[in-house]
Amino acid sequence: MHIDKIKINNFKNYISSQTSFSNEINFLFGDNGAGKTNLLDAIYYLSYGKSAISNYDLDTITHNNNYFMIEGTYSNGNIYKCSFESSAIKKLYENGKKYKKLKDHIGKIPLVFITPYDINLIRNYGINRRRFFDLLFSQISREYLDKLIDYNRLIKQRNTYFKNLISINEIDKNQVKSYDEKLIYLNHFIHNYRRKQISIFNERFIEISKKLSYKTDTTSIDYDSNYNEKMSIEIYEKTINKDFYSKKTSIGIHNDDYHFKLNSRLIKRYGSQGQQKLFIIGLKIAEFYVLKENLRKDPILMLDDIFHKLDDHKINMLINYLNNNDFSQIFISDSIYDRIEKIKKIKKKLKIFRLKNGIINEE
Repeated sequence: MHIDKIKINNFKNYISSQTSFSNEINFLFGDNGAGKTNLLDAIYYLSYGKSAISNYDLDTITHNNNYFMIEGTYSNGNIYKCSFESSAIKKLYENGKKYKKLKDHIGKIPLVFITPYDINLIRNYGINRRRFFDLLFSQISREYLDKLIDYNRLIKQRNTYFKNLISINEIDKNQVKSYDEKLIYLNHFIHNYRRKQISIFNERFIEISKKLSYKTDTTSIDYDSNYNEKMSIEIYEKTINKDFYSKKTSIGIHNDDYHFKLNSRLIKRYGSQGQQKLFIIGLKIAEFYVLKENLRKDPILMLDDIFHKLDDHKINMLINYLNNNDFSQIFISDSIYDRIEKIKKIKKKLKIFRLKNGIINEE
């Protein structure tokens, strides 16, 4: 699957723009701030209904405007549109028909976006890693997505209940138990699903990493949870006092983490910048194949400033991997035009775009 054409209005530094893409390789060239990442983020919006970079939709609207609109035409013949007004809710359309819920769009346009910000998957907190895998698992299983939404809603309700209490003596244990009984069931499903899927993902990831890194390096991902199948309602009852004072639920899959390891040690502590970047690239390419195999669609692959922090040896390994494996549509951005000579080694039809101040010119 690929995107053929995009229209953008008032999105970041794009006031009004329209362009068509190659269904194989698209090289975006321009100085820092020219709009390369913004263009890729607009394509990302059409897949996931949100930005890969900004936490708030308001931050993506062009200065002095009050709305943005992004529209894409795809190889399956469908037209998808995402719009947002500062005074209204975000809207997502398929062929002119608005989705009732944004979640109904998840999985329609699989896309993998590798950005410099992905280093936060390694360096930041577990919530970043959970979000990465939750988005992946939600695309390949609607049941997982629905149960995850239910779980997050219940956790919020339970925490709010404790926040509204003034004294620990006000706790209604039957009320708390009503939350905990549902949470036990949802924990059990989500925990088992994550454990199963991360095992499958890990096999693919290790296989890819061996081809991208030095043969002496070994990578792995360990799933860590403070919930297990043997836990019962009694375990939650024992934490009521603690949860009241912290105003948080101390047990559950919302505390899960995924430990990224290089040579059996945490890569965030012992990996070099180049090793960490290759780890992320391997992680994202594994995501590509998991989506492809489960959705039976070729995801769009976007590589933003992918060569930064990589030496020539690692760049050549990556180019060879892209050339020797079956990828569909690829976007590559860079601020160094000479990199085009390396990209030309990938035997696919190439389209070059020069970007400047939100203006896209095809060469």
